[in-house]
Amino acid sequence: MTTGDAVMGSVRWVRLPMRFDGARLRADLARIGEEEWRMHFNQADFEGTWSGVALRSKSGAVNDIGATGEVGEFQDTELMERCGYLREVVGAFQMPLKSVRLLRLHAGSRVKEHRDRDLGLADGEVRVHVPVATNDGVEFIVGGRQLRLGEGEAWYVDFSQAHRIENRGDEGRVHLIVDGRLNDWMAGMLRQCVEAESVEPVGVGEFRRFCAVVYEDAGLREHLMHMTDAGKLLEAAVKAGRERGFGFAAGDVESIYKRNREEWMMRGASL
Repeated sequence: MTTGDAVMGSVRWVRLPMRFDGARLRADLARIGEEEWRMHFNQADFEGTWSGVALRSKSGAVNDIGATGEVGEFQDTELMERCGYLREVVGAFQMPLKSVRLLRLHAGSRVKEHRDRDLGLADGEVRVHVPVATNDGVEFIVGGRQLRLGEGEAWYVDFSQAHRIENRGDEGRVHLIVDGRLNDWMAGMLRQCVEAESVEPVGVGEFRRFCAVVYEDAGLREHLMHMTDAGKLLEAAVKAGRERGFGFAAGDVESIYKRNREEWMMRGASL
């Protein structure tokens, strides 16, 4: 990997050569009061509860979890002083810092598929995730692939790609999210990395197998094909899948639909 490759946005995701102490991360997480968490402002992008606190914000306030702005506009909040190990972790990223937040996706909640435009290496932007608390029920899906992020690891991900998160576990999924500007230090870190392993999301494979059943079942196919309302079709497909033992969810179907639509739009634009 070269710096030029990185700047051109060729890096989809990598696990950085850094590792932090999971127990100490969770100990600092426990120092944050429940009343300090603020509901995420992009309420159209999630279902359930998605909340955050800021260690660096534009106003210096803990509940200011906005991430838009330039490097010089952000300042540490009092959480940065209170949570000494998190401060140490943030200090390990030797790049010009912008927003630093903890974001918590509560159990049973999901972030819908979306893209964060202008948030990639080609734009000189770096967003790193450090999982503080996670569980086996979390699905973190980027570009149609599931990434398995472990507690204490550090990952760079290009979030201009389509991505979504499902927390089917019993506890909140909390990530430390560090935003900064690409510099020589970060470019050097990325040169040490290769793309981390990813897998096909379980639900996507389940939906593919369900489609084969629909193809063979004339009655089910007729039932679904006569639905013109996209929302009702989605509900009916999920219901029919569950009745037949398939484990896909609404987000899996939505993601496949969006990806297929984008592919057809790109093909049309090239004609």
